[in-house]
Formats: sequence, C-alpha cells, structure tokens
Amino acid sequence: MKLLDMVNFLFSKNAGPFAVTYDVLFKDREAYDLACRSGVFTKGSLAKFLRLPEERFISVREFEAAWVIKFTVRREVSSGDFADASVFGAQYWPPLIDLEIPD
Repeated sequence: MKLLDMVNFLFSKNAGPFAVTYDVLFKDREAYDLACRSGVFTKGSLAKFLRLPEERFISVREFEAAWVIKFTVRREVSSGDFADASVFGAQYWPPLIDLEIPD
C-alpha cells in the first residue's frame, strides 16, 4: 500500500538551520499500527528509500497518541545556503508519496 493512501497529511519543515523534520500523520489507528509494524520507518530503510546516507538521520520517533511518525535528517547544506533547494525545508516530503508499506 502506498503511504499516501494511509495518511491525512505529509510534510517537512526546518528543525533549525541544519536539519529537516518530516511528519507523517496517519488517517486512523489501523494505518498507524501497520506502518509502525512494517519496518519501513527505520533509519536504514528511510535512508535507502530517500537515497541519503544513514548517518544523516538524527531520529525516527513514533507518537502513538497522535498517530504520527516523525523523523529528522541533517541537511547537506544549511537553510538559506546558496545550494539549498528549500529554504524552509517544506519541499522535501514529496518522495514519501511513493513509499510502499507492506500489508
């Protein structure tokens, strides 16, 4: 199942000038539980999917009370740097649309 079909909201935002946080807000408890059990939301799995070095992943956290998974990644360049692709970190989430969550 595609992650997009399981969530109400996907977004990314700056977590300071040197990191970006991704928030995945699930539609319901069933979708959240499936994602948590899937093994997809680990540093290694996310690094492979996003084609980033695993060392850049700071944390992956599950928040059961809100059906949210958050993960934070160190930026390659700081926010606002000439080479920065998204000064507010708001344009990094779209690849998550295609993330497959096994049933």
